[in-house]
Amino acid sequence: MIIQFTAGNYSSFDQRQTLNFRATVLDSLNEKVENANVANIEGERFLKIIGVYGANASGKSNLLRSMALFREMVVQSMISEDLAVRSVNPFRQSPTGPKEPSFFQIVLLLENKKLRYGFTLNTDGKIGSEWLYGPAAKNETFYFKRKGDTFEVNEEWFPEGYSLPMENLRDDALYLTFCSTYNGPISRSIRVFFASKVNGEVSFSRVARRGIASGGVYGLTNRLVETGQEELILKWLKEAGLNYKGVVLKEIDEFSKRTFLIKHVYDEEGNSVGETQMDLNTDESEGTKKFYMLIGKLHRKFIDGGLFIVDEIDSNFHPSLLQKIIKLFQNPEINQANAQLLFTSHDTNLMDPELMRRDQFYFTEKNICDSTRIYSLADLKGIRNNADFARQYLAGMYGALPMLGNYLEEPTEEGS
Repeated sequence: MIIQFTAGNYSSFDQRQTLNFRATVLDSLNEKVENANVANIEGERFLKIIGVYGANASGKSNLLRSMALFREMVVQSMISEDLAVRSVNPFRQSPTGPKEPSFFQIVLLLENKKLRYGFTLNTDGKIGSEWLYGPAAKNETFYFKRKGDTFEVNEEWFPEGYSLPMENLRDDALYLTFCSTYNGPISRSIRVFFASKVNGEVSFSRVARRGIASGGVYGLTNRLVETGQEELILKWLKEAGLNYKGVVLKEIDEFSKRTFLIKHVYDEEGNSVGETQMDLNTDESEGTKKFYMLIGKLHRKFIDGGLFIVDEIDSNFHPSLLQKIIKLFQNPEINQANAQLLFTSHDTNLMDPELMRRDQFYFTEKNICDSTRIYSLADLKGIRNNADFARQYLAGMYGALPMLGNYLEEPTEEGS
Protein backbone atom coordinates (compact mmCIF):
# COMPACT_ATOMS: atom_id res chain seq x y z
CA MET A 1 0.00 0.00 0.00
CA ILE A 2 1.44 3.33 -1.09
CA ILE A 3 1.08 5.98 1.64
CA GLN A 4 2.98 8.96 0.26
CA PHE A 5 5.24 9.97 -2.62
CA THR A 6 7.47 13.05 -2.87
CA ALA A 7 9.55 14.40 -5.76
CA GLY A 8 11.62 17.58 -6.03
CA ASN A 9 13.89 19.25 -8.57
CA TYR A 10 12.71 16.90 -11.28
CA SER A 11 11.27 17.95 -14.65
CA SER A 12 8.74 20.73 -13.92
CA PHE A 13 8.98 20.24 -10.14
CA ASP A 14 11.27 22.79 -8.51
CA GLN A 15 10.39 22.50 -4.81
CA ARG A 16 9.44 19.14 -3.31
CA GLN A 17 5.83 18.19 -3.98
CA THR A 18 3.96 15.42 -2.16
CA LEU A 19 1.07 13.16 -3.12
CA ASN A 20 -0.62 11.68 -0.04
CA PHE A 21 -2.76 8.53 -0.05
CA ARG A 22 -3.45 8.85 3.68
CA ALA A 23 -7.13 9.73 4.14
CA THR A 24 -7.85 13.02 5.87
CA VAL A 25 -10.35 13.41 8.72
CA LEU A 26 -12.99 14.98 6.49
CA ASP A 27 -16.48 13.48 6.38
CA SER A 28 -17.78 12.76 2.88
CA LEU A 29 -21.40 12.88 4.19
CA ASN A 30 -22.12 9.67 2.30
CA GLU A 31 -21.31 6.39 4.01
CA LYS A 32 -21.25 4.49 0.72
CA VAL A 33 -18.65 6.87 -0.73
CA GLU A 34 -16.62 6.56 2.47
CA ASN A 35 -16.64 2.75 2.45
CA ALA A 36 -15.93 2.56 -1.29
CA ASN A 37 -12.88 4.80 -1.27
CA VAL A 38 -11.15 4.24 2.07
CA ALA A 39 -9.22 1.11 3.06
CA ASN A 40 -8.80 0.52 6.79
CA ILE A 41 -5.50 -1.26 7.42
CA GLU A 42 -3.79 -1.72 10.76
CA GLY A 43 -5.94 1.00 12.32
CA GLU A 44 -5.10 3.57 9.62
CA ARG A 45 -7.18 4.85 6.70
CA PHE A 46 -5.80 5.00 3.17
CA LEU A 47 -7.27 6.17 -0.11
CA LYS A 48 -7.78 3.62 -2.88
CA ILE A 49 -7.97 6.22 -5.65
CA ILE A 50 -6.45 9.61 -6.44
CA GLY A 51 -7.25 11.64 -9.54
CA VAL A 52 -4.99 14.47 -10.70
CA TYR A 53 -6.40 17.40 -12.68
CA GLY A 54 -4.86 20.49 -14.22
CA ALA A 55 -4.19 22.38 -17.41
CA ASN A 56 -2.16 20.92 -20.25
CA ALA A 57 1.58 21.17 -19.53
CA SER A 58 0.91 21.87 -15.84
CA GLY A 59 2.90 18.81 -14.67
CA LYS A 60 0.34 16.01 -14.34
CA SER A 61 2.30 13.59 -16.50
CA ASN A 62 5.57 14.65 -14.87
CA LEU A 63 4.20 13.48 -11.53
CA LEU A 64 3.54 10.03 -12.96
CA ARG A 65 6.92 9.99 -14.71
CA SER A 66 8.69 10.75 -11.45
CA MET A 67 7.00 7.73 -9.87
CA ALA A 68 7.93 5.67 -12.92
CA LEU A 69 11.56 6.76 -12.61
CA PHE A 70 11.54 5.80 -8.93
CA ARG A 71 10.15 2.37 -9.80
CA GLU A 72 12.67 1.72 -12.54
CA MET A 73 15.62 2.76 -10.41
CA VAL A 74 14.56 0.40 -7.63
CA VAL A 75 13.97 -2.49 -10.03
CA GLN A 76 16.64 -1.97 -12.71
CA SER A 77 19.53 0.12 -11.38
CA MET A 78 21.84 -2.88 -10.88
CA ILE A 79 20.94 -4.27 -14.30
CA SER A 80 20.96 -1.21 -16.54
CA GLU A 81 24.26 0.65 -16.36
CA ASP A 82 22.94 3.76 -18.13
CA LEU A 83 19.52 4.01 -16.47
CA ALA A 84 20.57 6.62 -13.89
CA VAL A 85 22.29 8.94 -16.34
CA ARG A 86 19.33 8.68 -18.75
CA SER A 87 16.99 9.53 -15.88
CA VAL A 88 18.67 12.83 -15.00
CA ASN A 89 16.14 15.60 -15.59
CA PRO A 90 16.37 18.41 -13.01
CA PHE A 91 14.24 21.54 -13.05
CA ARG A 92 16.07 23.78 -15.52
CA GLN A 93 14.20 27.06 -15.15
CA SER A 94 15.94 28.27 -12.00
CA PRO A 95 19.59 29.29 -11.43
CA THR A 96 20.19 26.39 -9.01
CA GLY A 97 18.00 23.58 -10.39
CA PRO A 98 20.37 22.29 -13.09
CA LYS A 99 23.20 22.03 -10.55
CA GLU A 100 21.33 20.38 -7.65
CA PRO A 101 20.31 16.71 -7.25
CA SER A 102 16.76 15.47 -7.81
CA PHE A 103 14.90 14.15 -4.76
CA PHE A 104 12.59 11.13 -4.56
CA GLN A 105 10.98 9.49 -1.52
CA ILE A 106 8.16 7.04 -0.91
CA VAL A 107 6.38 5.88 2.23
CA LEU A 108 4.68 2.50 1.95
CA LEU A 109 3.02 -0.12 4.08
CA LEU A 110 4.60 -3.46 3.31
CA GLU A 111 3.85 -6.63 5.23
CA ASN A 112 2.26 -4.46 7.95
CA LYS A 113 5.47 -2.43 8.30
CA LYS A 114 5.68 1.26 7.45
CA LEU A 115 8.86 1.95 5.48
CA ARG A 116 10.27 5.27 4.25
CA TYR A 117 12.76 4.99 1.43
CA GLY A 118 14.32 7.55 -0.87
CA PHE A 119 17.35 8.74 -2.80
CA THR A 120 18.78 11.75 -4.57
CA LEU A 121 20.12 11.64 -8.12
CA ASN A 122 22.99 13.93 -9.04
CA THR A 123 23.20 15.70 -12.38
CA ASP A 124 26.07 13.41 -13.42
CA GLY A 125 23.87 10.33 -12.98
CA LYS A 126 25.41 9.24 -9.67
CA ILE A 127 23.50 8.54 -6.48
CA GLY A 128 24.02 11.49 -4.15
CA SER A 129 22.33 10.06 -1.07
CA GLU A 130 20.03 7.21 -0.11
CA TRP A 131 18.13 6.20 3.00
CA LEU A 132 15.77 3.62 4.42
CA TYR A 133 13.80 4.08 7.65
CA GLY A 134 11.47 1.58 9.24
CA PRO A 135 9.78 0.55 12.46
CA ALA A 136 11.90 -0.27 15.52
CA ALA A 137 10.84 -1.29 18.99
CA LYS A 138 8.86 1.94 19.48
CA ASN A 139 9.55 4.57 16.86
CA GLU A 140 10.91 4.86 13.33
CA THR A 141 14.66 4.32 13.06
CA PHE A 142 17.16 4.35 10.23
CA TYR A 143 18.00 1.03 8.57
CA PHE A 144 20.74 2.53 6.43
CA LYS A 145 22.02 5.92 5.32
CA ARG A 146 24.20 6.67 2.33
CA LYS A 147 26.05 9.82 1.41
CA GLY A 148 28.02 9.37 -1.80
CA ASP A 149 30.30 6.39 -1.15
CA THR A 150 29.88 6.55 2.66
CA PHE A 151 27.43 4.11 4.26
CA GLU A 152 26.00 3.79 7.76
CA VAL A 153 24.09 0.55 8.39
CA ASN A 154 21.98 -0.27 11.44
CA GLU A 155 23.15 -3.79 12.20
CA GLU A 156 20.23 -4.49 14.53
CA TRP A 157 17.45 -3.60 12.08
CA PHE A 158 19.16 -4.10 8.72
CA PRO A 159 21.65 -6.96 9.13
CA GLU A 160 21.36 -7.82 5.44
CA GLY A 161 23.46 -4.73 4.70
CA TYR A 162 26.55 -6.16 6.37
CA SER A 163 29.36 -8.26 4.88
CA LEU A 164 28.49 -7.48 1.25
CA PRO A 165 31.12 -7.08 -1.49
CA MET A 166 30.82 -3.30 -1.73
CA GLU A 167 33.30 -3.19 -4.61
CA ASN A 168 30.46 -4.56 -6.77
CA LEU A 169 28.20 -1.57 -6.09
CA ARG A 170 28.39 1.08 -8.81
CA ASP A 171 28.03 4.75 -7.91
CA ASP A 172 25.02 5.00 -10.24
CA ALA A 173 23.15 2.05 -8.68
CA LEU A 174 20.97 2.00 -5.59
CA TYR A 175 22.25 0.32 -2.43
CA LEU A 176 18.74 -1.04 -1.80
CA THR A 177 18.76 -2.78 -5.19
CA PHE A 178 22.30 -4.02 -4.53
CA CYS A 179 21.24 -5.59 -1.21
CA SER A 180 18.24 -7.24 -2.85
CA THR A 181 20.49 -9.05 -5.34
CA TYR A 182 21.99 -10.84 -2.33
CA ASN A 183 18.48 -11.83 -1.18
CA GLY A 184 18.25 -9.39 1.71
CA PRO A 185 14.69 -9.95 2.97
CA ILE A 186 13.73 -6.29 3.51
CA SER A 187 15.38 -4.88 0.39
CA ARG A 188 14.10 -7.77 -1.74
CA SER A 189 10.50 -7.28 -0.51
CA ILE A 190 10.65 -3.60 -1.53
CA ARG A 191 12.13 -4.39 -4.93
CA VAL A 192 9.61 -7.17 -5.60
CA PHE A 193 6.77 -4.83 -4.61
CA PHE A 194 7.82 -2.25 -7.20
CA ALA A 195 8.62 -4.84 -9.86
CA SER A 196 5.35 -6.74 -9.63
CA LYS A 197 2.81 -4.41 -8.01
CA VAL A 198 3.53 -0.90 -9.30
CA ASN A 199 2.63 -0.70 -12.98
CA GLY A 200 0.00 0.58 -15.32
CA GLU A 201 -0.79 2.48 -18.49
CA VAL A 202 1.96 5.09 -18.39
CA SER A 203 5.27 5.64 -20.16
CA PHE A 204 8.01 4.39 -17.88
CA SER A 205 11.66 4.43 -18.95
CA ARG A 206 12.82 3.00 -22.28
CA VAL A 207 13.80 -0.14 -20.36
CA ALA A 208 10.22 -0.63 -19.21
CA ARG A 209 8.74 -0.05 -22.67
CA ARG A 210 10.96 -2.74 -24.15
CA GLY A 211 9.79 -5.12 -21.45
CA ILE A 212 6.15 -4.38 -22.10
CA ALA A 213 6.57 -4.74 -25.85
CA SER A 214 8.25 -8.13 -25.52
CA GLY A 215 5.12 -9.56 -23.88
CA GLY A 216 2.74 -7.95 -26.37
CA VAL A 217 0.39 -5.11 -25.54
CA TYR A 218 -2.47 -7.58 -24.93
CA GLY A 219 -0.20 -10.11 -23.21
CA LEU A 220 -1.89 -10.38 -19.80
CA THR A 221 -5.41 -10.49 -21.24
CA ASN A 222 -4.45 -13.05 -23.87
CA ARG A 223 -2.89 -15.15 -21.13
CA LEU A 224 -6.38 -15.46 -19.60
CA VAL A 225 -7.55 -16.95 -22.91
CA GLU A 226 -4.64 -19.38 -22.94
CA THR A 227 -5.46 -20.52 -19.38
CA GLY A 228 -9.11 -21.22 -20.15
CA GLN A 229 -10.58 -17.99 -18.76
CA GLU A 230 -12.17 -16.72 -21.97
CA GLU A 231 -15.57 -16.33 -20.28
CA LEU A 232 -14.02 -13.95 -17.76
CA ILE A 233 -12.85 -11.70 -20.60
CA LEU A 234 -16.26 -11.80 -22.29
CA LYS A 235 -17.88 -10.85 -18.97
CA TRP A 236 -15.56 -7.86 -18.58
CA LEU A 237 -16.28 -6.78 -22.15
CA LYS A 238 -20.02 -7.11 -21.59
CA GLU A 239 -19.76 -4.95 -18.47
CA ALA A 240 -18.30 -2.28 -20.75
CA GLY A 241 -21.20 -2.64 -23.20
CA LEU A 242 -19.09 -4.67 -25.64
CA ASN A 243 -20.81 -7.91 -26.63
CA TYR A 244 -18.75 -10.65 -28.25
CA LYS A 245 -19.19 -14.39 -28.61
CA GLY A 246 -15.58 -15.42 -28.12
CA VAL A 247 -11.86 -14.67 -28.41
CA VAL A 248 -9.43 -16.38 -30.79
CA LEU A 249 -5.64 -16.11 -30.73
CA LYS A 250 -3.76 -16.85 -33.96
CA GLU A 251 -0.03 -17.35 -34.07
CA ILE A 252 1.83 -15.02 -36.43
CA ASP A 253 5.21 -16.47 -35.59
CA GLU A 254 6.85 -18.13 -32.60
CA PHE A 255 7.04 -14.78 -30.78
CA SER A 256 3.70 -13.09 -31.47
CA LYS A 257 -0.03 -13.68 -31.83
CA ARG A 258 -2.95 -11.70 -33.23
CA THR A 259 -6.16 -11.31 -31.27
CA PHE A 260 -9.56 -11.77 -32.91
CA LEU A 261 -12.95 -11.10 -31.30
CA ILE A 262 -15.89 -13.20 -32.50
CA LYS A 263 -19.14 -11.43 -33.34
CA HIS A 264 -22.52 -12.71 -34.48
CA VAL A 265 -23.72 -12.36 -38.08
CA TYR A 266 -27.40 -11.35 -38.26
CA ASP A 267 -30.11 -11.62 -40.87
CA GLU A 268 -32.56 -8.79 -41.64
CA GLU A 269 -34.82 -9.80 -38.74
CA GLY A 270 -31.93 -9.61 -36.27
CA ASN A 271 -31.54 -13.37 -35.88
CA SER A 272 -28.05 -14.79 -35.44
CA VAL A 273 -27.17 -16.84 -38.51
CA GLY A 274 -23.44 -17.24 -38.05
CA GLU A 275 -20.32 -15.60 -36.75
CA THR A 276 -17.34 -13.62 -37.96
CA GLN A 277 -13.92 -12.75 -36.57
CA MET A 278 -12.85 -9.13 -36.05
CA ASP A 279 -9.14 -8.34 -35.86
CA LEU A 280 -8.72 -6.39 -32.62
CA ASN A 281 -5.89 -4.29 -34.06
CA THR A 282 -7.50 -3.29 -37.36
CA ASP A 283 -11.28 -3.72 -36.97
CA GLU A 284 -12.01 -2.40 -33.50
CA SER A 285 -12.00 1.07 -31.96
CA GLU A 286 -9.18 2.54 -29.90
CA GLY A 287 -11.43 2.41 -26.84
CA THR A 288 -12.12 -1.31 -27.32
CA LYS A 289 -8.42 -2.04 -27.75
CA LYS A 290 -7.54 -0.05 -24.65
CA PHE A 291 -10.19 -1.75 -22.52
CA TYR A 292 -9.22 -5.23 -23.75
CA MET A 293 -5.61 -4.49 -22.82
CA LEU A 294 -6.65 -3.33 -19.34
CA ILE A 295 -8.69 -6.46 -18.55
CA GLY A 296 -5.68 -8.67 -17.82
CA LYS A 297 -3.83 -5.95 -15.95
CA LEU A 298 -6.77 -5.02 -13.73
CA HIS A 299 -7.76 -8.63 -13.10
CA ARG A 300 -4.28 -9.32 -11.77
CA LYS A 301 -4.17 -6.03 -9.84
CA PHE A 302 -7.39 -6.84 -7.99
CA ILE A 303 -5.89 -10.16 -6.89
CA ASP A 304 -2.32 -9.08 -6.10
CA GLY A 305 -2.85 -5.48 -4.97
CA GLY A 306 -0.40 -2.62 -5.45
CA LEU A 307 -0.65 0.62 -7.43
CA PHE A 308 -2.01 1.02 -10.96
CA ILE A 309 -1.01 4.24 -12.75
CA VAL A 310 -2.86 5.64 -15.76
CA ASP A 311 -2.03 8.85 -17.60
CA GLU A 312 -5.08 10.47 -19.25
CA ILE A 313 -7.44 7.72 -18.14
CA ASP A 314 -10.28 9.38 -20.06
CA SER A 315 -8.51 8.96 -23.41
CA ASN A 316 -10.72 6.90 -25.78
CA PHE A 317 -13.20 6.07 -23.01
CA HIS A 318 -16.84 7.15 -22.74
CA PRO A 319 -17.54 8.88 -19.38
CA SER A 320 -19.87 6.05 -18.33
CA LEU A 321 -17.18 3.43 -18.98
CA LEU A 322 -14.66 5.55 -17.10
CA GLN A 323 -16.91 5.65 -14.05
CA LYS A 324 -17.33 1.89 -14.37
CA ILE A 325 -13.55 1.40 -14.07
CA ILE A 326 -13.44 3.67 -11.01
CA LYS A 327 -16.22 1.66 -9.40
CA LEU A 328 -14.32 -1.59 -9.98
CA PHE A 329 -11.54 -0.27 -7.74
CA GLN A 330 -14.14 0.81 -5.19
CA ASN A 331 -15.91 -2.57 -5.06
CA PRO A 332 -14.35 -4.71 -2.26
CA GLU A 333 -15.81 -7.89 -3.76
CA ILE A 334 -13.83 -7.25 -6.97
CA ASN A 335 -10.85 -5.33 -5.60
CA GLN A 336 -10.18 -7.81 -2.83
CA ALA A 337 -6.53 -6.76 -2.37
CA ASN A 338 -7.23 -3.02 -1.88
CA ALA A 339 -5.37 -2.15 -5.08
CA GLN A 340 -4.82 1.58 -5.56
CA LEU A 341 -5.39 3.70 -8.65
CA LEU A 342 -3.57 6.91 -9.55
CA PHE A 343 -4.75 8.65 -12.69
CA THR A 344 -4.65 11.95 -14.52
CA SER A 345 -7.69 13.23 -16.35
CA HIS A 346 -9.54 16.18 -17.86
CA ASP A 347 -12.94 14.47 -17.44
CA THR A 348 -14.80 16.47 -14.79
CA ASN A 349 -17.63 13.90 -14.71
CA LEU A 350 -15.50 12.06 -12.17
CA MET A 351 -15.43 15.12 -9.89
CA ASP A 352 -18.60 14.05 -8.14
CA PRO A 353 -18.99 13.92 -4.31
CA GLU A 354 -21.28 10.93 -4.85
CA LEU A 355 -18.34 9.08 -6.44
CA MET A 356 -15.18 10.20 -4.64
CA ARG A 357 -14.09 12.16 -1.56
CA ARG A 358 -12.67 15.68 -1.61
CA ASP A 359 -9.17 14.52 -0.59
CA GLN A 360 -9.04 12.22 -3.63
CA PHE A 361 -8.78 15.11 -6.08
CA TYR A 362 -5.37 16.70 -6.63
CA PHE A 363 -4.44 19.58 -8.89
CA THR A 364 -1.28 20.65 -10.68
CA GLU A 365 -0.62 24.30 -11.38
CA LYS A 366 2.36 26.26 -12.68
CA ASN A 367 3.48 29.28 -10.64
CA ILE A 368 5.05 32.49 -11.91
CA CYS A 369 8.43 30.74 -12.16
CA ASP A 370 6.87 27.99 -14.33
CA SER A 371 7.33 25.28 -11.72
CA THR A 372 4.59 22.82 -10.76
CA ARG A 373 2.70 22.99 -7.49
CA ILE A 374 0.58 20.02 -6.33
CA TYR A 375 -2.31 20.49 -3.93
CA SER A 376 -5.41 18.60 -2.86
CA LEU A 377 -8.99 19.81 -2.93
CA ALA A 378 -8.96 19.02 0.79
CA ASP A 379 -6.26 21.69 1.22
CA LEU A 380 -8.62 24.44 0.08
CA LYS A 381 -10.71 26.20 2.72
CA GLY A 382 -14.41 26.89 2.45
CA ILE A 383 -15.25 24.00 0.12
CA ARG A 384 -18.18 21.88 1.27
CA ASN A 385 -17.69 18.12 1.16
CA ASN A 386 -20.87 17.76 -0.91
CA ALA A 387 -20.22 20.72 -3.22
CA ASP A 388 -20.50 20.51 -7.00
CA PHE A 389 -16.77 19.95 -7.47
CA ALA A 390 -16.88 19.91 -11.27
CA ARG A 391 -18.84 23.15 -11.61
CA GLN A 392 -16.67 24.97 -9.07
CA TYR A 393 -13.48 23.72 -10.69
CA LEU A 394 -14.54 24.85 -14.16
CA ALA A 395 -15.60 28.18 -12.67
CA GLY A 396 -12.01 28.71 -11.53
CA MET A 397 -12.59 28.37 -7.78
CA TYR A 398 -9.83 25.76 -7.39
CA GLY A 399 -7.25 27.17 -9.78
CA ALA A 400 -5.38 24.70 -12.02
CA LEU A 401 -7.14 25.97 -15.16
CA PRO A 402 -5.42 26.97 -18.42
CA MET A 403 -4.78 30.67 -19.00
CA LEU A 404 -6.24 30.93 -22.48
CA GLY A 405 -5.42 33.82 -24.78
CA ASN A 406 -7.37 35.28 -27.67
CA TYR A 407 -4.46 35.96 -29.98
CA LEU A 408 -5.92 33.91 -32.84
CA GLU A 409 -9.26 35.70 -32.52
CA GLU A 410 -7.83 39.21 -32.62
CA PRO A 411 -8.10 40.87 -36.04
CA THR A 412 -4.89 41.49 -37.91
CA GLU A 413 -3.93 44.97 -39.05
CA GLU A 414 -4.85 44.10 -42.63
CA GLY A 415 -8.20 42.67 -41.63
CA SER A 416 -9.18 45.44 -39.24
